[in-house]
Amino acid sequence: MRIPYMPVPVKKPIPSLAGSVIRYRPVMGVRLTGSADSRLYDGLLDTGADDTVFNAAIADLLGIDLRNAEELVISLAGRAKRLRCRNASVLLRITDGLQETYEWTGTIGFVTAPLHYNLLGHAGFLQFFSADFDGEARQVTLTPKRSFPGSRI
Repeated sequence: MRIPYMPVPVKKPIPSLAGSVIRYRPVMGVRLTGSADSRLYDGLLDTGADDTVFNAAIADLLGIDLRNAEELVISLAGRAKRLRCRNASVLLRITDGLQETYEWTGTIGFVTAPLHYNLLGHAGFLQFFSADFDGEARQVTLTPKRSFPGSRI
């Protein structure tokens, strides 16, 4: 599955990108389904993120009850404070919009802190895929591993 990078305008030219005012980020849509609703959210594919993490307000919208959910304390890059993260099982679906759609049930984390991007990290997401990040072509190719617990639809 090939996912094009998302262009993100910036306010000042970026010297390391020859003065470009556009950054490209590996952001993709992921559909989360809970007991009350199913919604599409953007997530940043992040090889440096240990966990897949979404904002806790999303859990409320989807009908995912976090009151008795297992809690971990995690650190996110760029934040001095550690965050409480509640983990819950959710149905995830990704697609390239053309040929490939994958769906699985995974355990992901929810935090009350604001996130610039929801994070598609190792646990719950990237652990199930080989990911080839091609900065020059501005795309990432995801290939499900044998351990992928879901199905291709």
